[in-house]
Amino acid sequence: MCGQRRAFLLVRNIDRLTIPACRMSTASDWLHHQVWPEIEAMMLNDALYRTVINGRRLAKKFTGPTAKLLQDGYLTQQMITIRRLCDVRRDVISLRRVLMQAATEQPGSKADIGRLSDSLTECDHVCDQVNSHVAHTANPQRAQNFIKWDMEMQHLEDAHKVICRAAIVLERDILRIQNRIELMPVPQYDVMEDLRLWVPDEIVDQLYKLWHEHRKKVNSWMREL
Repeated sequence: MCGQRRAFLLVRNIDRLTIPACRMSTASDWLHHQVWPEIEAMMLNDALYRTVINGRRLAKKFTGPTAKLLQDGYLTQQMITIRRLCDVRRDVISLRRVLMQAATEQPGSKADIGRLSDSLTECDHVCDQVNSHVAHTANPQRAQNFIKWDMEMQHLEDAHKVICRAAIVLERDILRIQNRIELMPVPQYDVMEDLRLWVPDEIVDQLYKLWHEHRKKVNSWMREL
C-alpha cells in the first residue's frame, strides 16, 4: 500500500513551507512525510473509484465479478487506511499519534489538539467495522462489542472529512508548517485512461465534469474551517 501511494505522480497544492525540513519538529516531520501522503492517496483513490462507479452507472457496463473485485478492494483499502490513521499505539505513526506528539511539543495548544483528537471519534464506526469484519472475522458469540456489517459510502466520507480537517488545522494553525491551497492532489496523468476502454467518449466528458465537481466539494472542506 505504501509503495502504491508513492507510485502516483502528483502535484501537491501547497502555498508555503514556513519551517525548513532540517528544523521540523517530530510531529511536523511525521505529519509532512508520513501522514499527509497517506491521506492524499486515500482521497485520490476514493475519487478514482467514484469515477469508476459513475462510469458504470452511466454506461451500464462493467457490472460483473471484476467490478465486484474492484469494489471490495476499494472498500478494504479505504477502511484500513482510516483505521491506520486513527491508530493510537505507541509503535506506529498515525494522525492520532502525531496529535499526541504535538501536544507534548506544544503544551500551550493541548486544548485545541484535544478537540482535534476528539473529532476523530467520527471514525470509530469504520474502525469497529474493520476490527469485526476486515482484519478478521469476529465470532459474535465471543467478541466483545460485536457489531453487524454496516458500511456505506457516507461512513467513509464522514471519516475522510474529519481526518482531513484535523490534519489541516494541526498543520496550518498549530504546527504552522504550511498552508494548503487545495486538499486533493492533482494527478499528472489522464484519470480517464482506463475508463476509455469501455466508456464512450460522450460519457467520458460527463465523468470529467463529475470528477471536477467532486474535487471542488472535497476542497471546500478547507473553507468550512
